[in-house]
Amino acid sequence: MVAVAMTATLGCAPDETAARARLLDSPAARRLVGAWDVTFQLDVATSVTVRPATTPPVTGTLVFAEDRYGHTSSRELGEPTHDGVYDVDFGPFGFSSRAAGDVPVAVARVASASPRDSLYVVLSPGTTALAVQMTGTISDDDAAGQWRASAFSAGGGAGRFIMRRRQATP
Repeated sequence: MVAVAMTATLGCAPDETAARARLLDSPAARRLVGAWDVTFQLDVATSVTVRPATTPPVTGTLVFAEDRYGHTSSRELGEPTHDGVYDVDFGPFGFSSRAAGDVPVAVARVASASPRDSLYVVLSPGTTALAVQMTGTISDDDAAGQWRASAFSAGGGAGRFIMRRRQATP
């Protein structure tokens, strides 16, 4: 099971609590809430994989909520502003981001900066498999950047990702 430390917000200093509340009330934090369609492209030149250079992209879904009431943290990403779940199969890239039966946990942090806000996401933090780390920018209903999944003496991958907000269907 994914080991994620929970720290009560009540234990934070008043200045830290106020700064966190301001960040969670920012347009950047509100923008990430919801469901996203995501596409991962593998960069075979920088990946440790036995997959051919023609590996097609991997697609899936990420869903995020603001982390207001529990203060989730992991060794891969401290002070997340959001938590959620994901549905992505990295099998075509030659690795798994979680062990069978593990909950597909996602944590994220945004940082405000104009015109594009910074975005940091970790899929399956603390996993015994390969946690996928994503770094990029988010603007309106799009996000893009770089991803990587690696471990000492294990496979993994790296490349680019694109996220688009999932539009509600009538």
